[in-house]
Amino acid sequence: VRVLYFTDPICSSCWGGEPQLRRLKLEYGRDVEIEYRMGGLLPSWDVYNSGGISKPSDVAHHWDEVSRYYDMPIDGDVWLEDPLPSSYPPSIAFKAAQMQDDKKALLFLPRIREMVFLEKKNITKWEHLQQAAKETGLDSKQLETDYNGPAQQAF
Repeated sequence: VRVLYFTDPICSSCWGGEPQLRRLKLEYGRDVEIEYRMGGLLPSWDVYNSGGISKPSDVAHHWDEVSRYYDMPIDGDVWLEDPLPSSYPPSIAFKAAQMQDDKKALLFLPRIREMVFLEKKNITKWEHLQQAAKETGLDSKQLETDYNGPAQQAF
């Protein structure tokens, strides 16, 4: 079975559903192939207005609600302290990680999610993407090369 999974590194519902996705992988293993597609949830705040969310501080409140709903830890203070201007940079970084190594990319995505949802790190900043690449065994220089080149088009 092949599953197309449309997601975004800053999608709080995707983070909330992470335990179910892991369970699916554990229970069905090789019988299920999950193909990740980045959704581009937040192009920029200049053009975003959805579900009552039109500015970064709105997301902080939304993430508190999502945290309670999914019973998953989420710290929305990143949206008050160091708000992300877009979800495109971490989405493109994931595509760059896939170009390098699919298995390591599947470690990279949850790591950058942990950074934004738990550690309040603005994952649009290269320093955090580079740190996640190193922690998950990716070549950060190659990631940067692909990020600035073919990953843009792949996204």
